[in-house]
Amino acid sequence: MSQEPATNRLTVSPETYAQLGVLIVEDTVFMANMLRGILTGLGVRNISSARSGEDALSALIRGKVDLAIMDDLEPPLDGLSVVRAIRNADEDNLASIPVIYLTTKRERSAIIEARDAGVTEILSKPFSAQQLIDRIEVVLTRPRAIIRTPVFTGPDRRRRDGKTPVRRRESDQRR
Repeated sequence: MSQEPATNRLTVSPETYAQLGVLIVEDTVFMANMLRGILTGLGVRNISSARSGEDALSALIRGKVDLAIMDDLEPPLDGLSVVRAIRNADEDNLASIPVIYLTTKRERSAIIEARDAGVTEILSKPFSAQQLIDRIEVVLTRPRAIIRTPVFTGPDRRRRDGKTPVRRRESDQRR
């Protein structure tokens, strides 16, 4: 998923960061602490952590989560399985949580699989703090609607800049 050019990037206010609830789902302590440090530096005050897919789902159900940063994780409940569970949840507030997916996989097939699972943004490891901040700002300033179809539930894959009019196919306009 693409990185926004610095000249077009919208910035998030310190007040927004201070009120943001973020769930870090990472099974390595080092990476979880690094992510927590970046978020704390942005002014995020409400940070919770999970080290497994099961813990992530519990934290999402019981906590105030506005954004999830999800690692690949190890089976039995890997990161993409957690994303699928989030997207297929009956509660709209849970199904619509933006998910930034962290992965070591760079193959096209892995990226497509993550997209099809319903991730909002993908970030390949290793990454810089600025790359993570860019992804966070994109999901906060340009949220995408959650689309539910028989074969896909996840963020609208069509990125819109808010300026260009949406052109629809004739068949879509009749609905």
